[in-house]
Amino acid sequence: MPRSVDIEQHERRKSDIARAVWRLAAGSGLESVSMREVAAEAQVSMGRVQYYFRNKDAMLLFGLQLAQQRMEARVVQRLERLPESVDDEDVLRAAIEEMLGEDPDTRQAIRVSIAYLPRASGDAEIADLLFGDDAELHAFAAEVVRAAQAEHRASPELVPDREARIIWSLASSLGIEVAFGQTSIHEARTTMHYYLDRTLGR
Repeated sequence: MPRSVDIEQHERRKSDIARAVWRLAAGSGLESVSMREVAAEAQVSMGRVQYYFRNKDAMLLFGLQLAQQRMEARVVQRLERLPESVDDEDVLRAAIEEMLGEDPDTRQAIRVSIAYLPRASGDAEIADLLFGDDAELHAFAAEVVRAAQAEHRASPELVPDREARIIWSLASSLGIEVAFGQTSIHEARTTMHYYLDRTLGR
């Protein structure tokens, strides 16, 4: 059995290659990235890249998986810093805060996800990574809206499912603007808080 240090080294080298993919994709687009260019960017041999990834598609898929996992881990870390007496609305707000891209790694993950979008229509694995959690996230936000209505904080005229879609669409749009330098994190956070406070009655 391989030692744990060998496994860690293996994953670290794969991650280094994935980050090289991200840098190249940010400069010239995902489809133009070749395994040879990635090897040069990562400062490893072509054989080393081929050892870890059987082809370009496997390399690109791992790059997206890693970006998503790192972003999800930061959301979990943010939630762990909340007080014990948090409710679902606090959880929703914390997740959205991370999505807005204050952390440089989150901004990078957003840019990587955008680079992968053209492949989503023809690749089920990539589509699932990009959109697989959407239904669950929308359902969670809708429950937060319903809870606010039950507590007479939110308007009874709101349609929770529609509001949930707006909430996540707004968070995604603002995160993209921050990631590409089109707005500041302060403006994105202020806009998001304005909408959530107005909708949920806080």
